[in-house]
Amino acid sequence: MTYRNGAVADSLRQAGITCYRIVFGLNVPQIAEIARQNEKSMELAEWLWADNGVRESRLLASYLFEHESVDMDYACRLIEELQTSEEADMLCFRLLKYLDFAPLLVENYEESEQTLSRYCAKVLKRHLS
Repeated sequence: MTYRNGAVADSLRQAGITCYRIVFGLNVPQIAEIARQNEKSMELAEWLWADNGVRESRLLASYLFEHESVDMDYACRLIEELQTSEEADMLCFRLLKYLDFAPLLVENYEESEQTLSRYCAKVLKRHLS
C-alpha cells in the first residue's frame, strides 16, 4: 500500500486490466524491490499467487517461487492459471526459464487452445533461445 500509485492503477484499468479486484499501480521495479526484501518462499509465493484478485500479489509471487521446488505438474498448473499477459511475462522471466524442463513446457503449450498458455510458451521460447 505504501507504493500505491492511483494514476498508474487508473491507467491499467483503462488499458483493459479488469480481471483484478485491486490494482495498486506498482511498477515492476517497485515489485522487484519488495521481492528483494523477502527470501524466496514457496509458502509465501503460493499464498500470493492464490490471491488472484490483486495484480501485485500475482506479480510478486513470480519472484518468490523456489525454483528447485517447482516440478512439471506445478509449473503446468501455474501456466494454466494465468490471468494476463503481464503475469505470463513475469512468470517466464522470474521462474519458468530457470527450470530444467522449460523446453518441455514450451512443447506442451505452444499449440494450446488457451491463449495465455500459448502466449506463455512463446515468451518462454524466446527466453530459452
